[in-house]
Amino acid sequence: MNNVSETIAEKSSVELLKDQVVVDLQSKLREYSNEKVGMRLLAQKMEISERTFSRLLNKENRPTYQTLLKIYRVIFSSTNDAYVLEVAPDIVKSEINKHNPRILSKEIKYSADIEAEIIHDRAFCEIYFMAASYPLTRDLVQYRYGMHGIETLERMCEMRALKINSDGTYILGPNETTLSAQTLKRVGINLTEKFSKPKNTETGGENLIAFFADGINEKTYDKWLQIDERAFREKVRVANLESSRGEIRAFTFMTTDTMSEN
Repeated sequence: MNNVSETIAEKSSVELLKDQVVVDLQSKLREYSNEKVGMRLLAQKMEISERTFSRLLNKENRPTYQTLLKIYRVIFSSTNDAYVLEVAPDIVKSEINKHNPRILSKEIKYSADIEAEIIHDRAFCEIYFMAASYPLTRDLVQYRYGMHGIETLERMCEMRALKINSDGTYILGPNETTLSAQTLKRVGINLTEKFSKPKNTETGGENLIAFFADGINEKTYDKWLQIDERAFREKVRVANLESSRGEIRAFTFMTTDTMSEN
């Protein structure tokens, strides 16, 4: 796949990204004799709305890294995100690496089945992220979730979402998932309801619960988003340091949005 060449030096990386996505979507659309049907079928395969597909073609929106992975999995006919990242155009690769908190490995395969389980089974969701944070014992799962937890643990191993270490603990397996924004919201709400401890805010240094709302203009709203993005990326960077590894299972859930339903 050819990268979009750029003749205007001042053109931003965002515009370059939009150009590249348009070129690749149009190329894929040409495989269909009927463009309208092709858009509908590709949107379904990519698990994005037809509205989003159309907006991307019209360069109205910048695709998130989750959307880029969805698009290029279909374009390259692969569920291996590490492979997709390897063969994607440079500008796409750069955008995914910039925003994706996960380190992609060729040994890990994307599985939509895991995301479906995370959405529909709260025990699966909690066990998955507990194991992602620190090796998990069978006794802890049984203590917290009973027989349903043990059955879920065994199902997760069958799906290769988890694997057993030599010491009998459980960690993430070779099949993982890249979560959509909808799933991230569900996971964040679930983990917040289960593990957030308001009483611990009575003393400093235990946790953080914060909320603020105000009427602001578009420029300020954009600044909010930039601040949140920088803060999240810095949290991920620090957590990925070898010196940061430890036994504390921690989570951070961030969302900034307007108070309109559309």
